[in-house]
Amino acid sequence: MTTSSEFTLSGGTGTQPVTPTSVNVLRETTFGSGDVRPLRAGASTIMVQKGLEKVKEVTFDLDTDGLVGRDLTILAEHLTRGGVTDMVWQQEPELVLWFVHSDGTLVGLSYDPQNQTIGWHTHPMGNSGIVESITAIPSGAEDQVYLSVKRTINSATVRHVVFMENIYFGTDVADAFYVDSGLTYDSSATTTISGLNHLEGETVQILADGAAHPDKVVSGGVVTLDRSASTVHVGYSYDSKMQTLRLEAGADDGVSQGKIKRIHGVTVRFIDTVGAEVGPDESNLDRIPFRDSSMPMDEAVPMFDGDKEITFPSGYDNDARVFVRQTQPLPMTILAVMRRSNTFDA
Repeated sequence: MTTSSEFTLSGGTGTQPVTPTSVNVLRETTFGSGDVRPLRAGASTIMVQKGLEKVKEVTFDLDTDGLVGRDLTILAEHLTRGGVTDMVWQQEPELVLWFVHSDGTLVGLSYDPQNQTIGWHTHPMGNSGIVESITAIPSGAEDQVYLSVKRTINSATVRHVVFMENIYFGTDVADAFYVDSGLTYDSSATTTISGLNHLEGETVQILADGAAHPDKVVSGGVVTLDRSASTVHVGYSYDSKMQTLRLEAGADDGVSQGKIKRIHGVTVRFIDTVGAEVGPDESNLDRIPFRDSSMPMDEAVPMFDGDKEITFPSGYDNDARVFVRQTQPLPMTILAVMRRSNTFDA
């Protein structure tokens, strides 16, 4: 791989080794490679093209009897615009390619071509942290992803070496870790959580025994809880967001694109979820209730599986989108968003 072309190097035919007198170099593609180390993901080679804004999947093609490249960024070119500086392959528990954007944003690509899954996503760090490098290390049943994150804390530049928690934490919501650069206390019940010197002076989000706790400011490496708890996660907050594409529901004379539409009801199918907000945009969201009258008020809300029906506070527009957000340090997994709408023909 060079800045102008990609080549294969062999000893000639079959398994013949490369020797000083037996060298065969063939130009395969002419994409040109950027200054990011290529990697192997399944049966494909993943490379960053020169210019650092396009990610190529290089595979062998039987029809051409050679290597071909597919542009993986074609459906989300805006996410890599400006260039990427590093990448790593996480194979367990999910197939994900992770990229470091030149502006310090963490960008992920769910990459499972055998099941026709290609999906991009971004992961901004808490307190505007800047990701500088990334790697993955096998650790038991998962590939643990480590990052070096630069932040400004107490007017000083610091770097946190962090790793991603396993997304499969079990069935107890108290074990859900959804804070950034955080730590976990797991012992006898207490109101004092110490050892938070790396977050000195910062406002942190807290999950105490599976229930959201009011935010606190770290002072002297300590936060004092409003109530005692035995399992506590403390770290930076972050929002998880999703927005649907523009609605295509059909119309009397063809498609509904470009026509006035109104969503009057939405059903969201969740699994292992506590807490969510739904609305037409980020400025107009209604919180979905997950606690009902049968649940004790002094216990955490258990994780919910099933459908939640929402009376949608939507007006009339051409887009008809649905926006879902989670702002609490709690799990949210969406399986489906089902809209009920009307299209108005001109």
